[in-house]
Amino acid sequence: MSKRQERLPVEVDPFRLAEARRLLEGEIPLTLMKRLSPLLANAEGAVHLSLEFGVDTMGLAAMTGTAQADLELLCQRCMEPMDWPLELQLALAFIRPDVDEAGIPGPYYEPYVVESVPLRLSDMIEDEIILALPSIPRHELAQCPASEWLQEDESAATETAADDEQRQSPFSALADLNTPNKGK
Repeated sequence: MSKRQERLPVEVDPFRLAEARRLLEGEIPLTLMKRLSPLLANAEGAVHLSLEFGVDTMGLAAMTGTAQADLELLCQRCMEPMDWPLELQLALAFIRPDVDEAGIPGPYYEPYVVESVPLRLSDMIEDEIILALPSIPRHELAQCPASEWLQEDESAATETAADDEQRQSPFSALADLNTPNKGK
């Protein structure tokens, strides 16, 4: 039914792979992903893939599978590297640019527009990884080296708020002047 392949191809025709119901397993080095590399604290390692291509009951060329990697992102709180395990479930329906995406059934598949064939497999996987990254990567507060500074800032903010409550607003006198005239 499926043929296993140890080495991933650089370029693929997703429509042919779907018709042949191929299973691709292997790794793509992170260094090949030029758009992803600047978002990482360290681009060493690889993405482990298990991709199953096929045609679904509606006749769509589709791919399901997993992408796993141990990424190292830069915490935006402390600016130190942090480990971020990637466990990505993929479910893509391949469509040509002239096909309406509204025909993709429900939330199961994400449409992937194939501009040209062959398609670079690493580019397709890189797109999905970039979409899965957190917009602002941060350590858990208890694990972040900046947590001691944050606690100091929070206590200073609490003191400032208490001082502000004790001070009278310079506009409080205007509130008394803005009362409606009674009885006139």
